Amino acid sequence: MNINRFLKFVTISLSLLITSNNGFAFEKKYFMTDIAHAKEMFDHGKHDAAIKYWESKKSAYGGVKGHYELELGTFYSRMKEFDKAEQTYLMGMQLNGEYPRLNISLSYIYLWTGRFDKASALLDFTVEEYPDWWSGYYTKAHHEFLIENYQDAKHLAEKSLAITETARGFILLARASFELNDTRSVINAIEEAINLEPNFLSNLNAMKIYAVSLATEGLNGEAIAVIKEVKMNNEKAIQDKELKKLLTELEKNK
Repeated sequence: MNINRFLKFVTISLSLLITSNNGFAFEKKYFMTDIAHAKEMFDHGKHDAAIKYWESKKSAYGGVKGHYELELGTFYSRMKEFDKAEQTYLMGMQLNGEYPRLNISLSYIYLWTGRFDKASALLDFTVEEYPDWWSGYYTKAHHEFLIENYQDAKHLAEKSLAITETARGFILLARASFELNDTRSVINAIEEAINLEPNFLSNLNAMKIYAVSLATEGLNGEAIAVIKEVKMNNEKAIQDKELKKLLTELEKNK
């Protein structure tokens, strides 16, 4: 084989093995096919089979940039095997693949297991390392909300939304604003969320604080319309005692 043919062979081989823009050190299409298969099994209730299948792919995808470890840790997390999930995320982070989704997933393990200080420290590090990534601020906002630091939660949700507008970011902003009695911000945030994802019209908790905020602002007709809308989209809303009480009061004051 002459040198030109050899170099061409090496170039083709590398292009097949590495998708540099996505940080994959293996052919991405095989990874995506295999993880899609594992997720499909999991979603159809074959949890153990899905995890066993993905564990069998460690030699193909593991130990590279953390993509494999993120997916495996998420399977463990969904099964509430938090110790396994934590160790798997940590292994992925030790690969130095600059894959911050691992940080976010691990922070949720800390939150769900009550280790708020560890979650806070990890999220502070993540925001510092990836200051232009909306998800870091969003997750930190969620953390602050859970420990009832509502002003910080609102501020961080706004920072997240300034980078990337997401429906869940607006919902979190609305929830923090509601706790701060900032009803106008609640209304604006919920409406932005609905514009991005209309399916939030069936979200009972979001629509409840939306209706209460509208009523507080004296917009009784709009509040009644919201309650009727969520009842059409969510069966649980029909039996919700708080909504029933609010609707009764609003209809009396029409």
